[in-house]
Amino acid sequence: KSLPLPAFTQQSSTICMNQDGCNLSPPIALYQLNMSLKPYLETLIAGERHLTAEETEGAFSVILTENPPQCQVASLLTLLRARRENPQEITGMVRAMNAACHAVKFSEDRKLLDIVGTGGDGADTINISTASVVLAAACGATVAKAGNRSVSSCCGSADVLEALGVQVDLSPTQVVECVDKCGIAFLFAPINHPAMKAVAPIRKQLGVRTCFNILGPMTNAASAQRAVIGVFHEELLELMAETLKEVGRVDHAVVIHGVGLDEISPMGPATIVEIKNTAPPGETRTYTTRTYEFDPLTIGIPRCKVEDLKGGEPAQNAKEFELVLKGGEYGTNAKKDSIVLNAGVGCYVYGLTETIEEGCALAKKTLISGKAEEVLNKWRDVSKEIAGRG
Repeated sequence: KSLPLPAFTQQSSTICMNQDGCNLSPPIALYQLNMSLKPYLETLIAGERHLTAEETEGAFSVILTENPPQCQVASLLTLLRARRENPQEITGMVRAMNAACHAVKFSEDRKLLDIVGTGGDGADTINISTASVVLAAACGATVAKAGNRSVSSCCGSADVLEALGVQVDLSPTQVVECVDKCGIAFLFAPINHPAMKAVAPIRKQLGVRTCFNILGPMTNAASAQRAVIGVFHEELLELMAETLKEVGRVDHAVVIHGVGLDEISPMGPATIVEIKNTAPPGETRTYTTRTYEFDPLTIGIPRCKVEDLKGGEPAQNAKEFELVLKGGEYGTNAKKDSIVLNAGVGCYVYGLTETIEEGCALAKKTLISGKAEEVLNKWRDVSKEIAGRG
């Protein structure tokens, strides 16, 4: 389909009025083209309306492919944040990122799981979602874990995996081979979303949460159909769920907000928005939506404090990562409990169990068995062997 193209040197003579005769921001299509984000900025500054999905798709296509002025990119991101992005705007952004993505192509019947968070909670915990995918893979899920280096924390998923000796920078074809051989692989954002390189310094200089924190979990380069997405703020629950439905790539997903974290944890009950595709295979996805609360106390996991989950720099988090996946019986251990909770939800979403409670039971049993350690070791060896062949 044709997109409203990014830029515009002057406004057309058409003037839009409301019923009181006041000027309204015109549709972006009324502008003539250049390579600027100015018309999108003007619309947001005017404050009469949000951008449409088509407009944000056009704007973000410019950001990802045309290298517009950095000050305009920063201004657009700030305005979108200030006005609170809506599902249509986020949908357009996701579509633009998917269009610019170096996709990882699996067969259509290959069911894939991702467990990922938006970041931005400022808690600097251990890498809970990354360790959780290893445990979920040990339980029987096939995992395509998307991630990047740290933007807002001490240690991102790529940082900890690299410290563990996992080769993170595999090409799309190498990722497929890695999944085939060990059931898990990492999708490194700079490889799959190279256009994001131009945005990285802008995000770092801004130093505040932008829509890109939201986009990452929804732009899995392997189009994972099963997803557990953690959000750091409750207001993002509906936004993310509605966007996932609008984009229409997932079959079963949950969006989770825990107590102060972008994932479920023993710190307290979590609010979950669950969406599930009910359409027959091959037809346009249609979703049911369910919102509920899940409290770890109901499955015997005791409360903890955020200090019990603290991590640090990559070297420290790598040590914690190996300890948390170590097999054997264990007593009270908030870090292991957090991994069990998130992997358990992943097992449920993937279809390995009928309920979250059963998923957590499977995850704990698998963790105690030592299978998660085996998966991590195999992943490390396989990824190195694949990368070593070039």
